[in-house]
Amino acid sequence: MDEHDNKKSFGEYIRRKRQEAGLTQGELAGRLFVTESAVSKWERGLSYPDVSMVVPICGALGITEHEFFTACDDDQAHVQARQAAVWRGVTRNTRRFFAVSYAIAVVVCFICDLAVFHALDWFWIVLTGCGLAFCFTNLPALVGRSRLTVCLGAATGCLFLLLLACWWYAGGWWIIGGLAITAASLALPWGWWAVWRFYGKHVLPLCAAVLTVWVFGLLAVIWAFTGGDWLVPVAFPLALAGCGFFWAGFAAVYWLPAGPWGKAGAVALLVSFATPVFNGLCDLLLEDTGGPRFLDYFSVADMLARRAAGDLSWVNSLIFQIMLVISAAVAAVGVAAEIRRRKR
Repeated sequence: MDEHDNKKSFGEYIRRKRQEAGLTQGELAGRLFVTESAVSKWERGLSYPDVSMVVPICGALGITEHEFFTACDDDQAHVQARQAAVWRGVTRNTRRFFAVSYAIAVVVCFICDLAVFHALDWFWIVLTGCGLAFCFTNLPALVGRSRLTVCLGAATGCLFLLLLACWWYAGGWWIIGGLAITAASLALPWGWWAVWRFYGKHVLPLCAAVLTVWVFGLLAVIWAFTGGDWLVPVAFPLALAGCGFFWAGFAAVYWLPAGPWGKAGAVALLVSFATPVFNGLCDLLLEDTGGPRFLDYFSVADMLARRAAGDLSWVNSLIFQIMLVISAAVAAVGVAAEIRRRKR
């Protein structure tokens, strides 16, 4: 296509978009502060607009710069723009729905609490509960900078206020333990926030480490207010086993030098072995339920004998063996794919 054909195609496109916009040549020229003759020359393919006119022309005709330079409609871009506009409308209306719902709930509960009980007691529970929900549904759209920090901080404050409102209504010394356990629980999201905010490298391993420490800390805080002899002899060993499986899976996904199939096979094997390991630990640390031992999970004969005896624990063995076979197959595919990749 020569220069003349390019100008002609461009001119036809400009004329068509002008007509679709319902503008005459004179009206378009008035919006662009050029002569009507200049617009006529563009549409007849006699000249191109100056580069400084690109943005004003696109605005006047409702086209993108890409469409201006290619002289054709970008249908895909228009579809994406319409979908984005629909999504923005849905989210905006959803936020409005939540805001109106919170307002109605607060006003109705305020009136009912005063009219029926002649006091404001359980109303504060509703108010702080709505405030906590507002932090997740509406506040993120209202905050520009430091959105995560502001929303997390507001949610933390509303959660403590909700606990205090419940204590104000119900009374009791449980508030001390409730505040302590809540603070310990909130240490996890705030710890993740600190890692994300202050450490740019190794965010995922550090977050996993924070999660590991948090599990033991939360158990210790709960034990401090509930008492009992379950923390060290029972809870910590089970948590340690759980963290061991978690870190093994994390290492397989994050550090294992293998492809997706290899990583999936390693994780699937870990998930398969979790059932006999944890059931065995529970039988060891707690009351022996008479279920299959660790090695019994690998025995088809033991599974069939338990089934014949009406012992429902045979289902655990069946699930484990099915998962083990599937996991081994996935791992084998991963090993084969890795061998093929390294031979290339």
